[in-house]
Amino acid sequence: MSLAIFTRHKVEVNTDPQRRCYNGLHFSSEFRYTPWEVLEYVTVTELPRRLEFWKELNDYAVSQRGESARREFKLEEVAS
Repeated sequence: MSLAIFTRHKVEVNTDPQRRCYNGLHFSSEFRYTPWEVLEYVTVTELPRRLEFWKELNDYAVSQRGESARREFKLEEVAS
C-alpha cells in the first residue's frame, strides 16, 4: 500500500470589486485555502518519520516567518 502526503496553505485574496490596493493593503480581502497538492509519496513504514519531518519543518517555518507560513497536512491512500 502506498500513501501520499498532501499539503495546503492559506493565501490572502483581494475581494474588492474594483481591485483597489494601496501600498500592499487591499481595500477588502479574505484568506482562502489553496488546493491540496502532493508533497510526497511514502510507504506505510516511512509514514511516521516523514510526516513528523514535515510537521517539524513547518513548525520551524512558522517560528521564523509567523502564522502566514502555517500549512495543513493530510494523508490519502493511492493506487500502487
